[in-house]
Amino acid sequence: MTTFEFSGHRLDLRKGRLQRGGHDVDLRAKSLSLLTYLLENAGRVVGKDELVDAVWPNIAVSDDSLTQCMKDIRKALGAEADGLIRTVLRRGYVIDEERVRRLGDREASAAGAGEGAGDAPSIAVLPFENLSGDPAQDYFADGMVDEIITALSRMRWLFVIARNSSFAYKGQADGLKRAGAELGVRYVLTGSVRKAGDQIRLTGQLIDSASGKTIWANRYDGTMADVFDLQDRLAESVVGAIQPSILSAEIERSRRKRPESLAAYDYVLRAFPLTWSLERAQNEEAGALLERAIAIEPDYPLALSLLAWCHLQRVSYYWTETPAASWEEGLRLAQKGAALSGDDPMVLAVLGAAHSFAGDFDVADMHLTRARTLDPNSAWAWLRSAWLDVYRERPEAAIEKFEHFERLSPRDPMGYMAEIGIGVAHFIAARYEEAVVMTQRGLSRQPGATWALRWLAMTLVHAGRKDEARRVCGRLLEAYPGMTIAKICDQLPFEAGTLERIAAGLREAGLPD
Repeated sequence: MTTFEFSGHRLDLRKGRLQRGGHDVDLRAKSLSLLTYLLENAGRVVGKDELVDAVWPNIAVSDDSLTQCMKDIRKALGAEADGLIRTVLRRGYVIDEERVRRLGDREASAAGAGEGAGDAPSIAVLPFENLSGDPAQDYFADGMVDEIITALSRMRWLFVIARNSSFAYKGQADGLKRAGAELGVRYVLTGSVRKAGDQIRLTGQLIDSASGKTIWANRYDGTMADVFDLQDRLAESVVGAIQPSILSAEIERSRRKRPESLAAYDYVLRAFPLTWSLERAQNEEAGALLERAIAIEPDYPLALSLLAWCHLQRVSYYWTETPAASWEEGLRLAQKGAALSGDDPMVLAVLGAAHSFAGDFDVADMHLTRARTLDPNSAWAWLRSAWLDVYRERPEAAIEKFEHFERLSPRDPMGYMAEIGIGVAHFIAARYEEAVVMTQRGLSRQPGATWALRWLAMTLVHAGRKDEARRVCGRLLEAYPGMTIAKICDQLPFEAGTLERIAAGLREAGLPD
């Protein structure tokens, strides 16, 4: 596998990464494929028709697509592009061969030593098999893989092999076995597409390349009514499903490591499931693990952001005697993480959540919108954006985002948060019976979410079910002795009218002022 160095940049084809000064440079999948083809043919004028055939095989595209990709490349490379890429009038494009250095595997490995990315998870998406019996349908299967590669590439913690490298295995019976070893990836995604009339069926499998174990598998059905919309929706579903699958596999892998082999990345993996726990002891354990990670690597954005979330959880769940100090520390850590990695959707979503809790809604919306733009498949960013709409008292927008989160990650362990959130949105809209149903559903899914008992108690009162509300209030006081209406209302960032409804419901349920 080849690595190119040119004009201060480095393109690793095995990892599908374009870097400048050790930092990733964002470039869409098609634009990256175009740059790769030009580099592979440096010194030769490459015609437009040849480029289109190489980057968009079996798909009819206009010259505008090629022009846009060239604009993307020039913008990504900056001033260095002027001396590197030359447009030859009415013929095509040529890259200055003297400015390009091609490295072999061994040389590239030595040049890249010390980058610190060796432990990070990596994946190759192999060409999906066309089971339709019609070679003309290859374009759909290939387009499906392109969409998935593009979506996965937005996950900053995951190395994704570029399309040109993974498509080298197209039509090869032993491609799955060879790809893991030859591409050096930990995970391989493979699948098939079958078209029958207007019906499409997509299957996918996520494989651990070392063990050959299937980590995740599923199938999706749709119609060809709008083929490109179908590709988008299927790619969204696949990526939304495999994100948590890869993360779970990485956490399990970390648990199997010997204690003496632990480093910052492994501490973060071990802390990750504890960070979302509803147990105070597990929250404190997560904090301790994350502090160890930060001691090893002080500028680790994800570790800083997860530790920020631990502090914010302590405020939300009444696990601290100094809520103001915990909130300030959480915000400080979230801001530091975002300053170090302003293009990581998870980091930005945590910062947005921190500002949401503080009532800084415009700032929160800015960070959460950017997180969703960077990774439209980030379930966490959609979940926190939905809660922001709850706090801004926009119930319909909140419910729409919660439902989108559930479509992206239907088996997400945080799914109960969406159900409770939908319940709160119905409360905001004064649809009390619907609010009771959804809040109870979330609590039945996660009984440890005792903080939600406050919502259930007040909602039952407004639904006219006061006896049930008083029993729920009793459970709330068992979980939080000394809880008062003032403590709850002081923490919630709602308008005065909503706070009055909350206070009235809690008072009627039996909670002291």
